Amino acid sequence: MNWQWTTASTALLFTGTLAAFTAVSLFRRRAIPGASALGAAALAGAWWSFAAALEATAVPLAAKILFSKLEYVGSGSSVVFFLLFVFRYTGKTSWMTQPRVAALWALPAIAVSLAATNELHHRVWIGFSPGPAGSNSMLYHHGPAFFAILAGIYAYILVAASLLAVAALRASFVQRRQSVTVLIAAAFPVVGSILYSLGITPAPGLNLSPISFVLTGVVLAIGIVPLRLFELVPVAREALVERMSDGILVVDAAHRIVDFNPAAVELLGLRPGGVGIAAPHSLAIWPKIAPRIRPDCESHFELTVSQDPLVHLDLRVSPLRRRTGEAAGFLIVARNISARHRAERLLQSANDRLQDHVRKIEHLQQELRERAIRDALTGLLSRRYLDEELPRILEQSALDNAPVSVIMFDIDRFKQANDAHGHRAGDALLVTLSRLLTRHSRPGDIVCRFGGDEFVLVLPRTLVAVAVERAEEIRRAFRESAIPDLGPTAQPTLSAGVALFPVHGRTRDELLHAADEALYQAKEAGRDYIRTANPRTG
Repeated sequence: MNWQWTTASTALLFTGTLAAFTAVSLFRRRAIPGASALGAAALAGAWWSFAAALEATAVPLAAKILFSKLEYVGSGSSVVFFLLFVFRYTGKTSWMTQPRVAALWALPAIAVSLAATNELHHRVWIGFSPGPAGSNSMLYHHGPAFFAILAGIYAYILVAASLLAVAALRASFVQRRQSVTVLIAAAFPVVGSILYSLGITPAPGLNLSPISFVLTGVVLAIGIVPLRLFELVPVAREALVERMSDGILVVDAAHRIVDFNPAAVELLGLRPGGVGIAAPHSLAIWPKIAPRIRPDCESHFELTVSQDPLVHLDLRVSPLRRRTGEAAGFLIVARNISARHRAERLLQSANDRLQDHVRKIEHLQQELRERAIRDALTGLLSRRYLDEELPRILEQSALDNAPVSVIMFDIDRFKQANDAHGHRAGDALLVTLSRLLTRHSRPGDIVCRFGGDEFVLVLPRTLVAVAVERAEEIRRAFRESAIPDLGPTAQPTLSAGVALFPVHGRTRDELLHAADEALYQAKEAGRDYIRTANPRTG
């Protein structure tokens, strides 16, 4: 086979090589949405360019026709893969059903079939003629099938360009670089195919169609790989932003509305006007949002938009900056947390009621405890409290090596006075003694009604001599007390027994028993008397 290297061959070979490298780079990043489809389009473009390069290099007509037929494999596949990329890139994945994808491949299948069988029907090429003198080019005279195939390819490209254009128009200013990249890339195949159809080429026989399509793939690959423009796929608004339940609002540095989604209209109550309107004029709650906007950091807060119906929002305001560091605007994300807020309010209300019940229960418990440890008549502590508290006092006193005095009092001839003058007189005696004991006690002392007409006074850190003096003061004060119910001449008297820890006892029972024994001895000695317990033996 004869070959003749030409300028067109060089350009097409370079284009094919570039497309192949682009395809490899895209396949390595197939995790990026649409990268695999675009890589396949670039690979098909490489096939197209290599076949066109061979056609431009070959000399025999039969060889040129063969390579031209092979070009249809690349051209038809490339537009299908490019359209699949656009579907995925713009979020139209729901369109990519198996029947629809299969239908897309009908055009390249028909094109390849018609080109392969052109000798039978002459519908693709009706004839051939040599190119300009001195060149290795061949002029193809196209038949109706060629223009039908070209119209189908234009239709594919038009659909892809329309989807990209709509997505680009919806994009806000923060995605302008990406939008420009996509639109420039989409323009290449349209311009290239038109120029080729009109025979406008920079070199004789140079097929601009594969070159233009490969340039589309290269530009998009540059956007995806080095510039990392498409990693967030922001133009997929219909699949993501438009259908989000969270409200998205973008304002520029002057607080003019740049972009928003339908949820923002519902949640934030945007007024008619749309993009370009100052946020204070379009947003009733803007005065509540504006003070929270910080140019250097993100702010997070909650806001009640309305009470009936309840609309409570969780808002995040994030500053947006250009590469130069200049403030570009703010992104406001609003999430409806009304249900959670309502539940929190109900929970708080229930918790408040519960706390109120707890406080009432604690108050009742305190009252019950007071009743349990207090004597109802005198208001003094009860024997139950003494039984619980005295062991603790003795234990601490043992650790501190400190004395504890215990005085046990008993009203003399209480039963006779009670029987002779009635319970009122007996109660008066008990109340009078309880008041004297309280008056002659210090903070930290324990005064309790031990039972009947017996009372106990516990004096921590007190020696027995001091305790005897205290008991004597109480005895004299009680003797001088006037009890109206006993009559003007009656003189109530009091006997007491004093015991000291640890001399007379080391436990509660031992100490109380020693004080009781001393009290009994005081009674035996004639009453109205104070007696100190005898030291323990053994």
